[in-house]
Amino acid sequence: MRRARIQKFQTRMRQLRKELRAKETAEQLAADRTKIIERLDALTSDDSASKDIDFFRIDVGGGDEAKETHRTLSTAEMLAERKPQAWLFPNLLTKNEPAVIVGPSKTLKSSLAVDLCAALATGGKFLGEFAAEKVFRVGFVGADNKQSQLADLAVRWSAAREENPTLDNLQWFMAVEEPAAPENLESLQKWIEKFELEVVVIDPLKLGSTNKRKQAEAIRTLVKTISKAGATPILCVQTRKEMKPSKLDASILAGSLDFAQQWLLVNRREAFESGSGKHKLWLSIGGYAGQGGEWGVDIDEGKLTDEGGRRWNVTLREATEIEAAAKQAKEDVKFEKLESQLRRVLIDAGESGLCKYNIRSNSGMSGSKFGPTWDRMMTAGKIVEMPKDPHSTLKRYTLPPENEKNETERSSRRVRCADHEPAQQA
Repeated sequence: MRRARIQKFQTRMRQLRKELRAKETAEQLAADRTKIIERLDALTSDDSASKDIDFFRIDVGGGDEAKETHRTLSTAEMLAERKPQAWLFPNLLTKNEPAVIVGPSKTLKSSLAVDLCAALATGGKFLGEFAAEKVFRVGFVGADNKQSQLADLAVRWSAAREENPTLDNLQWFMAVEEPAAPENLESLQKWIEKFELEVVVIDPLKLGSTNKRKQAEAIRTLVKTISKAGATPILCVQTRKEMKPSKLDASILAGSLDFAQQWLLVNRREAFESGSGKHKLWLSIGGYAGQGGEWGVDIDEGKLTDEGGRRWNVTLREATEIEAAAKQAKEDVKFEKLESQLRRVLIDAGESGLCKYNIRSNSGMSGSKFGPTWDRMMTAGKIVEMPKDPHSTLKRYTLPPENEKNETERSSRRVRCADHEPAQQA
């Protein structure tokens, strides 16, 4: 009898616990339902918000908001969601996609970043060539100890333009510590939201950790924070090692910078001559939107001692033009040496001159070098044909009178043209 009563009591307790759990579940579902209705009401009452939000995630199971792991779309749905490409600078930088400006130390990354920000903030031209799509609200995050340098760059940029524009749409955030530090991200986000910034440039990108994995995580968090606040992030990043003057390619982005959807790669084209104020750079751009190109950037900053002080004069040149000019200069140097050899041979010959065969023979040149050099000098009038000698069938050549006078270098040899040389060699 006693055992039966115990069993009945245990059965009743199990039933009560089951009913209590069901009641708690019902109350939780009711609370979740109320929360969902409030969120839907808020979204539908805000027209601007409903336009910007394509879909949202809800949680009917209580606790933290559930995260979607994937979406499934038909081709038609995917094409329907496709949006026109928005640009900061047409065919150069897109809007809402993270970008980087990468290069070794002392390659004017900060200067280029100020030029870019100023162009966006005024609707002007980046490097005097790439026009901004419109006027944007721009923010520049810089190191506190570079404030004077940045202000000088901004003044010189405006002074270099005829209209001398003001930079009212450019806000500055002078950071003492690294902006990617967790304690600074909230301040950065509030600053972006306060001024409703559309583009944020960070220079230089400073990271506290030297661990590559932690660096990558910090950069991604920083980019996500800026994007979440509604701005396009552009980060200035210094390469880990110095590089010889040359073009850079996108392979340099591998690793912690592979988040970048677009990039500006800058390096020196020629070593900087201290005190000249003149810089020759390579600029390579690329991005997932299909933009790409290479240019030479010539920047003349002048000197402090110049009248009016330093300046900001920029000239952009096509990479192909620069490479062709460099190739031509190299060819000119090569031919100058070869031409000098022929001039010495003709000087040694004196007033009697030499026939073409003996000029080549005494120069010691191969046919592949002599032929092009001879043609260049004859076309340029650097070698002239002498009056025909009635006693010889061979044509003789000499230097023009002015070349003969200006040439001071002579060898001790004397050469003559032999009478038995075949006429076809003339």
